[in-house]
Amino acid sequence: MNKPVVLIGAISLLMAACGGAAPATASTPTGTSTATALRFRANGTPDLSGLTFPIGNAAGSAHTGDTNVYDMVQFLTRWGASATQTNASQNATELAVASGTLISTSGPLPTEVDAGLTVFGPNQARVDYVLLAKKRIRSLADLRGQTVAICCTAAPDAVLLTAALKKAHLSQSDLTILRTGASSASLDALIAGKVDAAFVHSNGVPQAGSGYHVIAVGATLLPQYADSFMAARPDWLKSHPAMAEAIDLAWLASAKLFNTDEKAWVANAADYTDHADTTAQYQASWQELREIQGWPTAASVFSTSVAAFNLKVAKEQGAITGAGNRPLSQLVDVGPWERAWQVFSQHESAY
Repeated sequence: MNKPVVLIGAISLLMAACGGAAPATASTPTGTSTATALRFRANGTPDLSGLTFPIGNAAGSAHTGDTNVYDMVQFLTRWGASATQTNASQNATELAVASGTLISTSGPLPTEVDAGLTVFGPNQARVDYVLLAKKRIRSLADLRGQTVAICCTAAPDAVLLTAALKKAHLSQSDLTILRTGASSASLDALIAGKVDAAFVHSNGVPQAGSGYHVIAVGATLLPQYADSFMAARPDWLKSHPAMAEAIDLAWLASAKLFNTDEKAWVANAADYTDHADTTAQYQASWQELREIQGWPTAASVFSTSVAAFNLKVAKEQGAITGAGNRPLSQLVDVGPWERAWQVFSQHESAY
């Protein structure tokens, strides 16, 4: 695969985005297509010749966990498009999409919908949290009477704790909860012996050492709870359904690569992050990310009900404060995903 252009914290993007969410009449990047249907090659992959895909990624820098976004952009390029990836922190890419500087972005659902965007596909379809515990705690039921660390009430691990307790037929009164303020602090508290178990990011598991083990995985506790989605302006989705479908197809291709070709994913992760880590570290990252089941090639990974569940959680946490309070029909468009899945399921070997 050819390496796409990756702009880290692009100043021009931030300047274009600073005006906030744009109205439906905002400009559309040049080179995009208004075609309503994709052209396909004989093997079932799309022919994207002549199309331009400026894609955003809500991340301040290139890190290993976003390798699948990088791979998605590379698949668009392989299929003939001019595709680029722009990384920027906070909600800069969402605002850039709203203003017309970018056509779509991956990012957290609250910032996407509050920027006036509509989600049309998955990004990281599972949160990357696991429940790490001392070896003597063998199951969720053994949490009774123990101390468990989470980041804070308005965080994914608090939602997962509720699911874990429900599965174990326990209530919060059956244990002591320590709110640490950060996943890394929860891990530190566990290692220091201040708590008996802690929700941590999956990449923190090796740091804990052999005295601890994973007793629950976020993807298993709440498989519909997603880390992030792909989103675009609603008017762009209506006028560019073929391009949205192509992005979802590229996501499926990157997910398949992740799940079936460790060697290729590791090489791409090294390219994306400019070989900041060793091959062994990238291999360990692949193993950790596989554990959270974040990129399953399944039709059920994105649907109206999945989006509705995540919207409900975000609202309960007070994370949606603006345009995200629109009706569900304006926040979710499953059409591109359903069309992409139909093509992918019929021609998976070509992807």
